[in-house]
Amino acid sequence: RAHCQRCGDVETMRHVLFECRATGSDAVWELLQETWVLTGMQWRRMSWGTALGAACVVYEREDGSRAVAAEALWTILVTESLYLIWKLRCERVIQNDGEEPTLQEVSRRWYATIDRRLDLDRRSCASYLGKRALNAKTVASIWRPILEARDELPSNWVTDSGVLVGIKRGR
Repeated sequence: RAHCQRCGDVETMRHVLFECRATGSDAVWELLQETWVLTGMQWRRMSWGTALGAACVVYEREDGSRAVAAEALWTILVTESLYLIWKLRCERVIQNDGEEPTLQEVSRRWYATIDRRLDLDRRSCASYLGKRALNAKTVASIWRPILEARDELPSNWVTDSGVLVGIKRGR
């Protein structure tokens, strides 16, 4: 097993995703938490189990019914964050000779990653996809809680490619 250039610890997936002191994972998890708070749903502390089981997390509304859209958003945000942390680690170790990105770079990359996923989901609602297209109302309900200026968006924002949409930015 290799040792982390930054920490000297054995470089396990747990170390890369949750324990490494290199710039990246802590910043990504903080950005995720800041964004998740916008949903009004309970934050779940990040751990190996939370990450691996992201698609199995159950959220409930006040009336006890499942908040399926929140569950889908949680899965998207956690899995995209995991992949970004892994990419940042590989870039640092393989491409950049141990040079770490700045916090600003990590923040910009995280928001760009999530915005790209939002755009992918929107494009996946295109009518030319026929039966394979995602349901626009479902996509809207998944992303709405974290959108910038969500109350000002037209009702067809999901399928109208002329509407610029992005997630709310934290600090």
